[in-house]
Amino acid sequence: KNFCTPEECQQMIGQMTELVRQWDPAAEKAPTFRTDDKQVENQGSSDYFLDSGDKIHFFLEAKAAQDDGSLKPGMEKLEALNKVGHGLHVVDPVFRDYAQSVKVKALVKELGYQDPVLPQSMYIFKQAGIGGEVTSHQDSTFLYTTPRQTCMGLWLALEDATKENGCIWARPGSHLEPVRRRFYRNPTHFAGDKEAPQLIFEDFTPPPCPGDAWEGKMPEDWDKDGL
Repeated sequence: KNFCTPEECQQMIGQMTELVRQWDPAAEKAPTFRTDDKQVENQGSSDYFLDSGDKIHFFLEAKAAQDDGSLKPGMEKLEALNKVGHGLHVVDPVFRDYAQSVKVKALVKELGYQDPVLPQSMYIFKQAGIGGEVTSHQDSTFLYTTPRQTCMGLWLALEDATKENGCIWARPGSHLEPVRRRFYRNPTHFAGDKEAPQLIFEDFTPPPCPGDAWEGKMPEDWDKDGL
């Protein structure tokens, strides 16, 4: 709480508004971003997703896109996006200044990291009405490191985040559990079979743990009282 000042938060919100204003969805068709059973079909079969690490790419909500992937008529761009990523910290000066700020460096150092690398950054919208849920997952599934897992995510709410408007959920102690699966480059595709998806899941078989029942699902009672 209060990690950033209201002015810093507003600056990032304003900068994202400008980036979206400049984005032309007719010239740069944005794929939808999903975390359900169509994740491989969407993110795993797209150069646009795979090439976004050092660029600013735009990803639509599934309910904001037509069958051909274009933006539905009448949808406002700011109300149609699921997220923008994954190289904001590389390309944009406002987000780069935050990502490389003294306080972020101090926080990471305090958490024990000596020589951290920032592989990606994203701005998540949490759209009212059409926003797709983000199912339970481990970040190391998508940012898998060897010889051991070292992925750490920093999440900053630019506006108040509550159960009513899309807060983050976490299960205490889950960061100590083994990684259950990874999302990785498909050797078949990169060996020449362009019909195969670029990215696929590999399931691991770690010892049973409470997280097994959560993987790819929503927390119990997440929609209680109409949330």
